[in-house]
Amino acid sequence: MTAQRCDGTELVQDRILDAAEELVCTRGIAGFTLDGVARAAGVSKGGLLYHFRSKDSLISGMQRRMASRLAETLREAKAGSVPVLQAFVRHLRRDYERGGRSFAPLLLAREREEPCEELQALTACIAREGGHGDGNGSTLLLLAALGLMLSSLARLPLPEHASDLLDELEAAAGRIG
Repeated sequence: MTAQRCDGTELVQDRILDAAEELVCTRGIAGFTLDGVARAAGVSKGGLLYHFRSKDSLISGMQRRMASRLAETLREAKAGSVPVLQAFVRHLRRDYERGGRSFAPLLLAREREEPCEELQALTACIAREGGHGDGNGSTLLLLAALGLMLSSLARLPLPEHASDLLDELEAAAGRIG
């Protein structure tokens, strides 16, 4: 019975987090309200607050899930001897091609004083593992990749050949790694 309850709780939390990401991507930060997330997730506001005590807690949950998914991608890359920076660019490409939804929590960064610890640790890991400050352009590559991803989230005009740009970023990441 307890295992079913845990699975049910995780399913509801995932549904809430999915709805929150969708709402941020479609309505922007101003449209990101607890009432709106609850409606989109098909739960009551009380149900949402049962799983996430506040808007801040919901944003932390979104950031934690994003960090967890990206960390898993990077662990798999390391296990397969793929350079971390290259795996990161590949992850950005997949997300970009799917509409940029998984990085929606980054749009809410200003809503919290600090990102969750998992996200801070993951960012430090990407910079460290990617050769941050090594003189090979890894910092510039990382910033370019992040800029492309944030542009897609913010719906800024992207280069006509975004796929070509992602190819170049991935190739450069492979050379650096």
